[in-house]
Amino acid sequence: MVNAKETEVQGVKSCHSVEEVPDTELAIISIPAHACPGVVDVLAREKGVKAFIIVSAGFGEETEAGAVLENRILDTVNEVGASLIGPNCIGIMNMCYHGVFTQPVPEFHSDGVDFISSSGGTALFIIESALTKGLRFSSVWTVGNSKQIGVEDVLEYMDKNFDPVLDSKIKILYIETIKNPDKLLYHASSLIRKGCKIAAIKAGSTESGKRAASSHTGAIANSDSAVEALLRKAGIVRCFSREELTTVAGIFTLKEVKGRNCAIITHAGGPAVMLTDALTKGNLNVPNLEGPVAREPKSKLYPGAAVGNPIDIIGTGTPEHLATAIDYCENRFDEIDLMMVIFGSPGLVKLYDTYEVLHKKNGSMQETYFPGLTLHCYSRS
Repeated sequence: MVNAKETEVQGVKSCHSVEEVPDTELAIISIPAHACPGVVDVLAREKGVKAFIIVSAGFGEETEAGAVLENRILDTVNEVGASLIGPNCIGIMNMCYHGVFTQPVPEFHSDGVDFISSSGGTALFIIESALTKGLRFSSVWTVGNSKQIGVEDVLEYMDKNFDPVLDSKIKILYIETIKNPDKLLYHASSLIRKGCKIAAIKAGSTESGKRAASSHTGAIANSDSAVEALLRKAGIVRCFSREELTTVAGIFTLKEVKGRNCAIITHAGGPAVMLTDALTKGNLNVPNLEGPVAREPKSKLYPGAAVGNPIDIIGTGTPEHLATAIDYCENRFDEIDLMMVIFGSPGLVKLYDTYEVLHKKNGSMQETYFPGLTLHCYSRS
């Protein structure tokens, strides 16, 4: 640790200048931009540092003078064969390392999500959304101005070092500029062929958005039609908001569905109608349930319930009625491949009893949570 004024910071011994530090491998730098090139030069040439994370802002994203400072840093790290994350980022986090100066720091696990972001602040914004959905992370990378290492370079590293047993198979991306489309296409496609699923937001799709991205991380504008074609060719699911990105990541955690026929179980007709439209537009089927077996649940539900699909247990329906509908979809309706449950709180039942029903059903089925309504998705084992 280096602090010009202190000899100890939070119990950790501090040097007064970088000239006093011992040889080291990694440097995390958070000082005024104008001081960064000199510090990087000393650490790289005299202290053997091979990895730099520069949190500081005030470089090419702000002024031409800042871009000159940024280029001086890049020249130095390239000359000594070092790696550079940033500047203008919050750094990286994984299961072993949380070297950031901000919050939230999410839970990390090997089966979590790998997240690569052009922006540090946006990464935190997206992590907050993910945490409300119960998503865990395997790693978080923020590359800031991407002076040396960009989103596509991190994907390249993940691809070349991919371990099908230990590594996460879910990647989510927040991208402000694509400097090397060929590299992104090659390594994203390669990871997908290895069993990974990737979703991404490409920000700066409008003229105003491109201007905002340029002032934020110095991002170079990309044609939106070219971006759309690139992501489609790679097999990346394109998203347009943090809620959409984290919801898609949640869906990626589900077991693979064997068919396209979906049952909707609800206690509110309107949301079920909207979901039916959305599923149909997404090339899934919401088949009408007919015949003697399809009519059986009717006698087990309150008068007024509908069982044709959507299965509407009505607003006064109980958790037991919900369990009945799930049981029929799981065990009796052979044409159903997956089911979606919409159950909010009309104030007529104890919601914790509903959660208990869903918890028990989750023993044999896969479940995810979505914002707004309490929406649970199940697929047959």
